[in-house]
Amino acid sequence: MVELDALRGIAAVAVLGYHFTTRYQEQIGHVGGLPANLRLGNYGVYLFFLISGFVIFMTLERTRAAADFVVSRFSRLFPGYWAAMLITSAVVYSVGLPSQQLPLDQWLLNFTMVQEILGVEHLDGSYWTLQIELFFYMQMLFWFMVGQLRRIHWIIGVWLLLATVEGLCEKQHWHFSYWVRELMILRYIPFFALGILFYRLHRYPAERRLNLAMIGLALLAIAVGERPIFFPVALACCAVFALFVRGQLSFLDSRFFAFLGAISYALYLVHQAIGFVVIHHLERHGIPAWLACGIAALASLVLATLLHNVVERPAMQWIRDAWKARRMQTLPHR
Repeated sequence: MVELDALRGIAAVAVLGYHFTTRYQEQIGHVGGLPANLRLGNYGVYLFFLISGFVIFMTLERTRAAADFVVSRFSRLFPGYWAAMLITSAVVYSVGLPSQQLPLDQWLLNFTMVQEILGVEHLDGSYWTLQIELFFYMQMLFWFMVGQLRRIHWIIGVWLLLATVEGLCEKQHWHFSYWVRELMILRYIPFFALGILFYRLHRYPAERRLNLAMIGLALLAIAVGERPIFFPVALACCAVFALFVRGQLSFLDSRFFAFLGAISYALYLVHQAIGFVVIHHLERHGIPAWLACGIAALASLVLATLLHNVVERPAMQWIRDAWKARRMQTLPHR
């Protein structure tokens, strides 16, 4: 679905805009300041979560074996991530800012993609969402393996209840299990649930009332359990997905948006730490902040295109082809 890829690309660019303007200003400071403030771009990651909910449920409905899903997700996530880690490390440890450089043990743990739950800093600040995505995949794989995806509305109901309780405990400063919160990604699971429900709305018209009611419950859970800003964010994401399932985003089906969607993961992986280094050095040499941000954005797009074409796509295809060949060899011969 090209429209979903396009939305992923748009969200990645929105996050890039936030990092290069607002986040850079907060962490390092633009020389002379920067008039633009793209703080709302930070919430592009929540659109990612809805897209993941939609796509992962659709993928599991078409998956025959758990191993197929594991190989599919591994090939999609890790080769590009590891390559981005190495590229980012080369830049950060050679010409980067001292504050970006991690001790060796923390750097090595970053290759796991779950460094945050291990108590380790991220080499690139953007990596924080990858652990969340990974834990969501693990939850969905578990429900697939025990044959309970057909009861997804009950599962979502439990998610929303736990998310609401956790949010209320946070607001009242009451104790809630750290491990339950983090492993079940309760602060973000309502957004993934929204993605799943929009998929069900798109795929199963007969469930329309049930899915609309569950979408309302997910929005209620976000309104009650999260900070006030997240309710309008969720509404905006739902509005985008409502247009999508009604077929009103067909204008995104273009070569430009297809390209942007294709490189979105690579762009997300390489833009922040490397972009900060580029902006820092350019501004130190008298380049205006707005131009430094533009050059860093262009460099990020070029680097993401190379990473996608040279590593991400070929590695994903090679791993999947090798897995298919192995599966064919293990099939009984007639």
